[in-house]
Amino acid sequence: MNPETNPYIPAAGSRPPALVGREDELDTFTVALGRLGKGIHARSMILDGVRGVGKTVLLREFNYIAREQGWITSGVVECDAGEQLPRIVAKLCHRALRDLDKRWKAGEAMRRAFGVLKAFTFTLDEGGKWRFNIDFDAIKGVADSGDPEVDIVELLGEVGKAASEHGEGVLLLLDEMQFLSKADLGLLSKAMHQISQEVLPVLIAGAGLPQLPLMLKEDKLYAERLFTFRTIDSLSSPQAAKALTVPATRENVSYAPDALQYILEQSQGYPYFLQQWGEAVWNEAEGSPIGMQDALTAHELVTDELDRRFFRDRYDTATEAERIYMAAMASLGPGSHSSSDIAARMGLTVKTASVRRDGLLKKGLIYSRVDTELDFTVPQFAAFIERIHPFDAAQRPRRGRPPRKR
Repeated sequence: MNPETNPYIPAAGSRPPALVGREDELDTFTVALGRLGKGIHARSMILDGVRGVGKTVLLREFNYIAREQGWITSGVVECDAGEQLPRIVAKLCHRALRDLDKRWKAGEAMRRAFGVLKAFTFTLDEGGKWRFNIDFDAIKGVADSGDPEVDIVELLGEVGKAASEHGEGVLLLLDEMQFLSKADLGLLSKAMHQISQEVLPVLIAGAGLPQLPLMLKEDKLYAERLFTFRTIDSLSSPQAAKALTVPATRENVSYAPDALQYILEQSQGYPYFLQQWGEAVWNEAEGSPIGMQDALTAHELVTDELDRRFFRDRYDTATEAERIYMAAMASLGPGSHSSSDIAARMGLTVKTASVRRDGLLKKGLIYSRVDTELDFTVPQFAAFIERIHPFDAAQRPRRGRPPRKR
């Protein structure tokens, strides 16, 4: 079929042609906006889940909904490993204020918020070397004490007041939150606790890998009162079928039942995989309906594409020692495994293997919702590891040039 009319979008963070199965999260978020816009307490929202389930897509959908309701937004800002929370908050606030500045003529509250932000940035580095290009004078005495807990609350409060002059409030969107330190997550909880007590018009929507809720709750017992937690998982079979068939129907294309069932089984309902499968079978099929042979032909193409892009990019961040740890995990079979079982598979003690484990946790390649059970953050990653880096070294694909013949 014509690839120019292919409706599927296998791109990380891109909105799928049919956003299905996320109605509860969208409704919950919309209610929170409405409540806080009326001056009634509402909880910020935290999404967690493995890679490829659409967390970033939801954050961007939240951004769209908020802007439609007159809120000022920061757009989605991604946390980088090692980046400290005050810098991230400054980035969020700067983007939100720029959004406000583009949409409305600067009022007194917005000029004050820009001035407070400028003062806030002076405290981030010695000598104030790190700061935004802000054409307003710094306002002394607000958000410039050097105490992040106090300064962040004051800064967010000023930004919220500036937004409320023209809209309902300000929405700050934060992705990859698992890269924040526990200290910074605790600091964020403290700041949001103070903001919620004052019912300031500031809402945060954040997302991260499955360990994120545990990281937040470990540091602050009141985190559950501050945030609405939602785990984003794979789609059910009916939902996954809609994600494939609705875009195709719009182009007058259908799926043969056996082909559709095969794709659902192979993708396991993960949204990113569904988009990859949809793109591949569309390009392989000569016409409608998309049949079983089209699906079988697309299988190798999908596997190759996922290996090269989705899986390989993450695999390449690991050291060889960490890859052996992942290979030991994969060799134990599907599902989560204990640190002790993985270490025993490698013939090591848990303590000796812990350096590799901790490295993989920091890189976001594995996660633990409980203290000892570990799993991959990427669906079907174990199968990928067994293809390219099996635990038995003799079975691993040769790398580099073959030895010379003598």
